[in-house]
Amino acid sequence: MQIGVYGYTDKRPVIYALLKLLQATGDVALFTNNRHYKRLLQPGESQGHFANIMIAVSDASPDEIYEEIGYTANDFEHVVFDIQDTIPDDLSLVLHVKSYAPNEDEQSFLELLGSCHTIKLTYDGKREKEAINVAPLTTLWKSVERIETYRLLLASPSKELNQGLAALMAAHLNMSVKNTRLLLTRRWGK
Repeated sequence: MQIGVYGYTDKRPVIYALLKLLQATGDVALFTNNRHYKRLLQPGESQGHFANIMIAVSDASPDEIYEEIGYTANDFEHVVFDIQDTIPDDLSLVLHVKSYAPNEDEQSFLELLGSCHTIKLTYDGKREKEAINVAPLTTLWKSVERIETYRLLLASPSKELNQGLAALMAAHLNMSVKNTRLLLTRRWGK
């Protein structure tokens, strides 16, 4: 499954929760140009492995990235693209992570992406219908820092994010919502 995650906000809480779920169901690749993800790799590296997740931090286009890393799309059960301005081919699912109302450029790009599921970080206190509404609390951002500092894919402390992703991803993974939620919330070593 190829998943595109788009948005003009920091998407790490959503991507880390998504990676936690996907890594339990097969080999995963994350392709991004966001330099924050280098914190999951060995110092000075731009690509490498974090558990069974291949991470490549690069400015290469989605078409060029496989050549750059020496793998093919078939080497992974799941590929997550942290999308900024280039749309990969054959996306199975598109997630739009947003905080405030999209500007004109973001709205135009969303129209190109087509059908997508919205995850709203409610900085403005406004919930959105048919979206996974996540309160961007301090505990959420502390968990991002802990994941990057200790290089452990910890469960997200956001009940809303875990429940929303479980409901959204269950059918895509041929799993029950309950089992999907268990994968999202389980601790290491259990």
